[in-house]
Amino acid sequence: MKVVLAGINVPVKILENLPEEEKKKATPEVISAAYARISRSEKDVDELIDESIENISKARKSNEAIIYGMGHHSVADHTIFNLNIKGVSRLLVESIEKRRLAGYTEKSQRYVTLDGDYIKPKEFSLRDLAKFDELVKFQNDFYFKANPKLIEFLKRKFPKRNLRELEGSAKEDARYSLCLATEAQLGCSYTGQTTELAIRELKYGRLQEEREFARLLYDTIVEKAPSIIQLTDPELFKQHNPGQELKDDNFKYTEKNTRDLVEKSFNQYKNLGSNNSGEDVTLVNHNNPDRQIIAALLHTYSKKPINDCYVLADKLIDEGQAKDFVKGSLKHISEFDKVPRAFETGFLVYEVIVSSSCFAQLKRHRMNTLLSQDYDPELGYMIPPNIEEVGLSQELTDVCNGSANLYNDFKKKYGKAAEYCLTNAHGRRVVVATNVRQLYHISRIREDETAQWEIRDKTSNMSELARKVAPITTMLLGGKHRFKNIYSRVMEK
Repeated sequence: MKVVLAGINVPVKILENLPEEEKKKATPEVISAAYARISRSEKDVDELIDESIENISKARKSNEAIIYGMGHHSVADHTIFNLNIKGVSRLLVESIEKRRLAGYTEKSQRYVTLDGDYIKPKEFSLRDLAKFDELVKFQNDFYFKANPKLIEFLKRKFPKRNLRELEGSAKEDARYSLCLATEAQLGCSYTGQTTELAIRELKYGRLQEEREFARLLYDTIVEKAPSIIQLTDPELFKQHNPGQELKDDNFKYTEKNTRDLVEKSFNQYKNLGSNNSGEDVTLVNHNNPDRQIIAALLHTYSKKPINDCYVLADKLIDEGQAKDFVKGSLKHISEFDKVPRAFETGFLVYEVIVSSSCFAQLKRHRMNTLLSQDYDPELGYMIPPNIEEVGLSQELTDVCNGSANLYNDFKKKYGKAAEYCLTNAHGRRVVVATNVRQLYHISRIREDETAQWEIRDKTSNMSELARKVAPITTMLLGGKHRFKNIYSRVMEK
């Protein structure tokens, strides 16, 4: 057995100090080209790496032939781009972080100074930009007023807690007044395919900021790795792949066409009855998770066909033995462990209404399917309990109403860009399609006592609804701080 470290992430500033010849070789295309040839060459992988390093032009042609000629796009994921992204809005960050195969670390709004650090939407006219500036001042004034009051309140309420922790909690609640144009910065690591997809999608985004980001991302990457992101530009693709043509129609038209179709369909059937429960968290669908998971456990650890496993799963459930079976399979689990992969077969689909502040937490769980609507002031806004307790709920309500009024004024003129006016307190609907294994992960983190209050509340409701339809396989759901108590109670029964 042999393990060789073939590459590591190195800051570009270090690479720039290399001799000119070495600098030319410092491209991530080397790794992807060498790995792409593993399955088609008799040579050792170490030799393939050496060849790619010594002949970058050949490495690029190899990438083009294998990624685009043969269609093996996964080879591009051996390439990782580490991106420092600054001066972008909270609204754009949501678009940047939609992709699964990536890493994101975002600067917390706990450390935002609010010293003019919000983006000025280029869609807005000068006259409307002046109105927007006044709104942002109104929103920020509430933050500056609420933050010190919340700190003093929390110090009295939790006298034994660390001051820094209390200050963080105060900012967490005060920031509900901040708008979606507030500046953010993040470290973002995209794989090759993810980079390509981000550029292709965002260059036709509904926000000018999205389109500008796509252009900057392309300009930043194309010189360093032209063989990896050719699907981002029809002309670049044609140049490197003679005789082939790339169409952008899917990214250019599909979203708008679908929006038009949806609007037409709802207009055609205006008298549909509503089944809206009025709840912030609703379990809208599931696939009998207990049965599915037990059958998957039986199948994984036997050599029986799946239909036999379903028959036995039904018998275990009907005869009351299923709980002991699942308890036995989880006997050695700890609060830091994941439940078995078989738990991924238990599907759950929720609709949740969350504030922008809460969505910033939820979107980190990108292994789930998260389908979010646009922000909608008609859904109201979330007022943190601490804001109510210090007597500032009416003032935050006034901020939210003022923000919604300007949003409504701008919506017909600027479309999606009107959302820059809205606050972290405003809500949107999100479909969360998940599985029981993922729900355990979310529950451990977001139901923990240290979690932000709104995501903790929403996750608690998701767990409670899951227990109703899958009481056996969800028996250990709960925040990390409660795991030992939950485990003892369940296993002693």
